[in-house]
Amino acid sequence: MLTTMLLPAALLLQAVPEAATPAGPATPPPTRIEDLTVEESAALRCSVAFAFISDWQKDSDPRGQAWPGLAENGGREFFVRTMAQLMDRRGLDRRGVLDLVALQTEQLNASPGDIPAIMPACLMMKSAAGL
Repeated sequence: MLTTMLLPAALLLQAVPEAATPAGPATPPPTRIEDLTVEESAALRCSVAFAFISDWQKDSDPRGQAWPGLAENGGREFFVRTMAQLMDRRGLDRRGVLDLVALQTEQLNASPGDIPAIMPACLMMKSAAGL
């Protein structure tokens, strides 16, 4: 279900160029959501929430009907931009970003009632990003 949006987004990430690796010892990038800034973790959480909603809408699940169509109205673009920003700002590779998405997905799977609670703020964040 959630893979219908995450798989295309992961494929889109392949178009994002790899960050140059600095010479010398590299510190491992964060792989925990707690290591992100508030803004980064909020964008990640909203990106994954948009993927959930988009999948629900695609499957005609009533949980997605209260929200605007996210697949065609900037939800996917927000997801891709967020992942690219995490790669750039945190020096993450594709695997590191997908690990964070998996962690956030687990959290929202454990408490799906959080999605309706965060959606108003997420929609405002998407709008503020010009999407």
